[in-house]
Amino acid sequence: MIPLEALQALDAIDRNGSFAAAAEELFRVPSAITYTIKKLEEQLDITLFDRNKQRAKLTSTGKLVLDKGREILRQVQQLEAQARQTETGWENSLRIVIDAILPCEPFWPLVNELKQQQPWLNVQIMEEALSGSWEALTSDRADIIIGVSGDEPAGANCQRHCLGHLEMLLCCSPGHSAAQLEHPINREQLTDYTHIVVSDSARYLPQRNVGLLGIQQTLSVSHIQQKISALCHGIGISHLPRYLAEPLIQQGQLVHLKTGSNHPSSPFYMCWKPSQAGKANDWLRQAIISRQVLANVVELGKANGN
Repeated sequence: MIPLEALQALDAIDRNGSFAAAAEELFRVPSAITYTIKKLEEQLDITLFDRNKQRAKLTSTGKLVLDKGREILRQVQQLEAQARQTETGWENSLRIVIDAILPCEPFWPLVNELKQQQPWLNVQIMEEALSGSWEALTSDRADIIIGVSGDEPAGANCQRHCLGHLEMLLCCSPGHSAAQLEHPINREQLTDYTHIVVSDSARYLPQRNVGLLGIQQTLSVSHIQQKISALCHGIGISHLPRYLAEPLIQQGQLVHLKTGSNHPSSPFYMCWKPSQAGKANDWLRQAIISRQVLANVVELGKANGN
């Protein structure tokens, strides 16, 4: 087995250009470096350096050992960092689910800052919808879920923080027949139109159909951008969060179908399991709350705490 100190010596010699400079960097005497390399050559029955040159020059075999050795040194460095990280309460990985109803953009600066603090932290961002977000937490596929609504499943054993309320606007394209209805629209007039919905991504939990009571025709899509595309192409009608709907309405791509009743508005939560939350989880949650990163998306004024 090749000793790590031999790989460290080989790396230092190559970077510094001589055995003496490598010894100085490693706080060892030159004779100790020479002995380490000679012992490795004897152990493997190979020649690492061309000793006919004035400057320490690797042989082709030496280059191979150095390249592979540096991979091992990087892995050891990563292992040491991760071990220290875990010892001080930082997780090795953080799995985040952002519900399909919310954009990812507000979270990227936080993820970047977290990675700057903990370079060896593996971060995974996932998208789920409706009960699929809850299921990711309860089945231990996620450490924190952002943007969920409704009641938590039985046995979830999680904590939640209300991030605000998300107002939904009923929309269709200007060319859709529903756009010609006289306002305020009676909701019964809308039951025969195709309603475009994002499919619930739950695999095991009962799937939810939000706002579809009495609706006969639906078109299910995988994510909200597909919903917007289908709406703009006049395929049906659907609710969109105000932050997505208003720009499209202003651009003339969609129209707002006013029913005369208050716009549906639901609280959206960030949830996690306290028993499994480490420092990265804690840091992210506190940053999301204190910096109000969703201020341009949800109605923060309606938030009611934990």
